[in-house]
Amino acid sequence: MKNKKFKHKALLLLIGLLALFLFGCIPTKGPASTGPASLQEIAAGDAENGRKLFMGYVHFQNEGPPCMGCHNVGAHGLLGGGALGPDLTNVSQEMTQSELLIILANYGFTNSPVMEPIYNEHPLTQTEQADLIAFLNSSAGEPEEDKELIVLGISILATVGAAIALGFVYRNRLRRIRKAMVDEATAEIYKN
Repeated sequence: MKNKKFKHKALLLLIGLLALFLFGCIPTKGPASTGPASLQEIAAGDAENGRKLFMGYVHFQNEGPPCMGCHNVGAHGLLGGGALGPDLTNVSQEMTQSELLIILANYGFTNSPVMEPIYNEHPLTQTEQADLIAFLNSSAGEPEEDKELIVLGISILATVGAAIALGFVYRNRLRRIRKAMVDEATAEIYKN
């Protein structure tokens, strides 16, 4: 009887945790867009702070994800950036400051279909936009680096290392099980 009550309580707890996870984590409506930065703010942008924002070393004020999760810029980052978005190393040579600003501000008709839903909820401030543009301008001309082979190599080495570690930990497991089975069978034979 007690075991049945325990199962019901465990099931209710599991359902409650699942409901909390599913419905308790729905984001609330984020802050309103701050609009695009002014030309004066862009001119005063801090490239070093823009690099820190891009890499995620400094968090965005409205808690948006760092650019590095989807994009790559030059040789920044030990393993490079994400591959979901385009490489932004020379984007300031390919786009005007106004085009970059429109994308970063999620403003106008050239919104990014991937960035728009994310940054509508977590818009970049005008200072953050200016700093990111300053960083992208300073990165122009750097060589584009593809670090996917490094990531692949690390992944393969980690998998092999995990297999070796598990093999070491469980190296005698089968022998112990087989020995116990053989001993039990032998005792059974001699008993009869």
